[in-house]
Amino acid sequence: MVNLLHTFKDVDEFNCCEFSKLESFHWEAETPYRPDTYFKMAVVGEKLVAMLKCYENSPRAVYEKRDDPIYKDSCLEFFVAPVSDREEYINIECNSKGAFLCEFGKGKYDRQFITALTTLEPIVKPFFGEDDNGLFWGVKIILCKAFIADLFKIDVNGIDFETVKANFYKCGDDCDVPHYLAFSPVTTLPPGFHNPECFAVFGKGELQ
Repeated sequence: MVNLLHTFKDVDEFNCCEFSKLESFHWEAETPYRPDTYFKMAVVGEKLVAMLKCYENSPRAVYEKRDDPIYKDSCLEFFVAPVSDREEYINIECNSKGAFLCEFGKGKYDRQFITALTTLEPIVKPFFGEDDNGLFWGVKIILCKAFIADLFKIDVNGIDFETVKANFYKCGDDCDVPHYLAFSPVTTLPPGFHNPECFAVFGKGELQ
């Protein structure tokens, strides 16, 4: 199955795009915790933009430094392989304070912090709000073509976003109830989100 990857001219159009819900639950406690969590992703101009939001009243946010073990906090995660003929993917893991961990590599045990690979970086913007469903927090993540090209050591003109593989997660290893939500189900062993063979496939299209 190929999911639609919308293409928008500007951020205002992206903001009007609907969210999709994370509905795959993994490795749950006896009494599960399943906070309503949503994502959307699109090509906006020359950038790949993702937004995640979660309905939680008091998200755990202990860590404050870049590349701390953010996955132990209440965490929203974006894993993406943006270059169609390459195996490497980027993982970006964020808490509600805006602290994030970002790595690059082919698999769980072959990863490096991007700070060791490039002086460029993703743009990570936390946000908060309230609507009819309650209090929520979230992050907007922006990946520009120059950042991706520098990581993959390719010409920026070779990045077209025609096909992108990605997954979206909500987790919290050290939360009161550890929890692991995903958009695309994680069906492989060992357990964990670093299973790129389980990423969903997104293909470009225009929102009508």
